[in-house]
Amino acid sequence: MPVTQDDAGPEPTEPEPTDATEPEPTEPAGNRRRWLPALALVLAGAVCVSGVLAWWRSDHDESADVARWRDSALIEARQHVETMNSLDYREVEAGLASWAEVTTGTLHDQLTEVGAEDRALLEEQRKISTGRVVDAAVVDVDADSATVIVALEITVQDDADPTAEPVVKRNRFSVDLARVGGDWLVEDLQQVAVNLS
Repeated sequence: MPVTQDDAGPEPTEPEPTDATEPEPTEPAGNRRRWLPALALVLAGAVCVSGVLAWWRSDHDESADVARWRDSALIEARQHVETMNSLDYREVEAGLASWAEVTTGTLHDQLTEVGAEDRALLEEQRKISTGRVVDAAVVDVDADSATVIVALEITVQDDADPTAEPVVKRNRFSVDLARVGGDWLVEDLQQVAVNLS
C-alpha cells in the first residue's frame, strides 16, 4: 500500500541558525596554576641577572673609579693639611708625630729628623697654631697619586703675650698625595702665591 505524505509523519526540519557562537574550550584552572610558579621563577631570574650586570658595569666603570679616588683624596688632603698646620707648643712631640703619620717619602723623612734644638725652639716660641681648610679642589688624580689645591686659615695664639689677640693667616697650598697601603699621604706641600691684583 502506497505511503502517503500524511502517513509518513512530519518532514524533518533543518536546525535553526542561532546568533550565539559556541564557547571556545577554556584551559582548566589547574593547568594555569601549574605554569604560574615557572613564570615567577623566570621573572625573578631576569631581575637577578639585570642586577648583577648593573653591579658589574658600575664596579668596572673607570669614571666611577676616578670619582672614588677624587673623593677620598680630597677628604684626606683636607684633614692632612689641617694636621700639618696645627701645633701646640705644649705638645710638640705629639704634634710632630701626627705630622709624620700623614706624610710619606722625603717629607716624612725630614719631619722625623727634626732635632732636639728645633723642638726646644718650638716650645720656647709658645705658639698654638690651628689650621682650618676653607676650600679645596682636586687638580689631578689617578689610582696612586693626586694633586690638591687647598685654601687654609691658620689661627695663631701667642701665649708668650697674654694680651695678644689671635692672629689669622690665610695661605694657599699645593698638596701632592701618594697612596700608600690604601691611604692617601702627603708627599709634598708647597705654598702657592696668592695674586691679589
